[in-house]
Amino acid sequence: MTSFICDQIIDFEATEGYEAQDIERLIKRIQTLLTQVDASKVVVLLRNAHYLTTAAFAILYNYIREPISSNVVFVLVSADKSRIFPPLLDFVQHQIAV
Repeated sequence: MTSFICDQIIDFEATEGYEAQDIERLIKRIQTLLTQVDASKVVVLLRNAHYLTTAAFAILYNYIREPISSNVVFVLVSADKSRIFPPLLDFVQHQIAV
């Protein structure tokens, strides 16, 4: 496992922002943080990820698939893995908390 010490944490609660435009704003926020400080490392904690709409998942999936900075780590937390966008699950490494 790779260690990752972050400079910024974005705590995103999907029950409060689950539409496509919410994810677009999240991505813009990430990009802003990355341009402010070159060495900035950002962790995005996306809680209750299963509440995202299909359109929101598609935008997130496309963003994660792009060659973004290695200074960004997404942590998706969900109580219902079956409601996560299947292509996103196939793409990311997932671990189930015991």
